[in-house]
Amino acid sequence: MNARELARAFSQAAAAAGARFLSGRYVRRVSIAGGAATGVDLDGDTLGAGTVIVAAGSWSGLVEGAGVPASVVRPARGQLVSIETRPPLFRHVVSVHGRGYLVPRRDGTVLAGSTVEMAGFRKEVTVGGLAAILTLARTLVPGLADAPVTASWSNFRPYTEDHLPVLGRTPVRGLVLATGHFRNGILLAPITAEAIAELVATGRSTLDLAPFSVARFG
Repeated sequence: MNARELARAFSQAAAAAGARFLSGRYVRRVSIAGGAATGVDLDGDTLGAGTVIVAAGSWSGLVEGAGVPASVVRPARGQLVSIETRPPLFRHVVSVHGRGYLVPRRDGTVLAGSTVEMAGFRKEVTVGGLAAILTLARTLVPGLADAPVTASWSNFRPYTEDHLPVLGRTPVRGLVLATGHFRNGILLAPITAEAIAELVATGRSTLDLAPFSVARFG
């Protein structure tokens, strides 16, 4: 599964369904009046809404009024490497729990990752990060030693202390959270979307979201 291609497919499907995207604007705060969310502040302009869903990932704690303390959802930097293998050296995912993984793709590349670093919002690829990833890759599949590295990058995962997402209502009426998925965002996106959409549309979710409430962090 390619995360970038999946995100592109999601945005195209949303646009086809009538979603409107405002790019190049920053959500500074959730507008609240009378104990209810009334919209969001976009760099001084107000976008009104009957329901506000905060799904800002690692940046959720930076949105004023979102009800997500910065200590609850934090950025965990992950560095990754793309390696070219032609012909393919292996067909299945190879993983070492807590250390990293190798994911072969149909285009002949291998995704090697990943670090988990509490480095704030420093989106960097470091010597230490690359060394750890490539050393593990060569240890797991020695044949990769001569394979060319084609790309490296880093990004952030929304980290929570218990590694579980933050979902559901908040004490502010009309303010709903869908964040904190840490390493499983791409896997949990479909069921999260289904549960949150049902909650907003009907006022309840058939899934019990109580264990994922932001209130568990006190």
